[in-house]
Amino acid sequence: MVTILDVARQVGVSKATVSNVLNSKGRVSEATKKAVFKAIEELDYRPNVLAQSLSKQVSDTIGLLIPSGYHTSRYITRLIDMTQELANKAGKFLMITQVDGNDIELGIQSIRKLIDRRCDGIIYYKSSHIEEIDIQNKLETLIEELPVPLVVLNYNLPNKPDYCVWFDHVAIAQLAVVNLIERGHKKIAYISGQQHMHTSRARLQGYQDAMKKAGLELNSRLIAGGSDSHYQGGYDACKKLIKRELDFSAICCYSDAMAIGALKALKENGISVPEDVSIFGLDNDYVGDFMDPPISSIDVPVDDIISIAGKLLLEHMQNKLPTSKSNSLTGQLVHRKSVKDIID
Repeated sequence: MVTILDVARQVGVSKATVSNVLNSKGRVSEATKKAVFKAIEELDYRPNVLAQSLSKQVSDTIGLLIPSGYHTSRYITRLIDMTQELANKAGKFLMITQVDGNDIELGIQSIRKLIDRRCDGIIYYKSSHIEEIDIQNKLETLIEELPVPLVVLNYNLPNKPDYCVWFDHVAIAQLAVVNLIERGHKKIAYISGQQHMHTSRARLQGYQDAMKKAGLELNSRLIAGGSDSHYQGGYDACKKLIKRELDFSAICCYSDAMAIGALKALKENGISVPEDVSIFGLDNDYVGDFMDPPISSIDVPVDDIISIAGKLLLEHMQNKLPTSKSNSLTGQLVHRKSVKDIID
């Protein structure tokens, strides 16, 4: 393995001179610089990155912490791809690790391990499954204590707004329900996700808030949850609604996956969509566009939230004031054929 001493010997200078050339320090003549770079090329010398990071107190490494078990999620896949692209453009190396999304303490331990490995900044995707009373305080305190910047994705930290980017899930659900109301629907059922999840509770609140604001009746029997927050859960929840024999013209679902499950249950019971009942999903999963009928949804700006998080992290790493004015994102309506207008 070629060392800096080998380069120095070939050029006929000291190790300190070669080091100064590599780190752009000290006074070195142009002729010497050219000779050093020529020797580096001829000898195929590669600097010791670890030694450089120790001397400069930086490693040019970004850490990314994601919840385990999410390898099939398009959000996580996009997060990894975009963070890698960000690191490449910034001349940084990306270090990725996974942690049990249900344990905030394990998440904090993993963040500290990334710092022990000299990461200069960390992006932490907080799973919506994590639910502890003092999680906000733990994360805000952690940001204060850490020697490097930490940006949290998918969670609002009111006292650290420059260190978080999050989806306003209340507003996301409101957007869908308000659209249904504007299109003439007054009796709207809701299929909820599992209530131990922060996202599920927030979206349920959005549904309830929109109904109250419109002066519409809130009937708890028009709300049903399934065994999970995916296809089967939506199917099971919709079957519950059907068995209750209630009058409703539309169903808003926690996710597109649950909307797809609900669509199957409606069809099995001879209920046409949207002729008899309209369906609205959330998240704009690409699969929804291939259903019969295609499912209306709210497109959640995944790329935007990742881009803002990356920009925030780099600004903190460079000790710059964050330029992002709002780190709370909602989404956009995607109109498809699963919703019809109700004309009185």
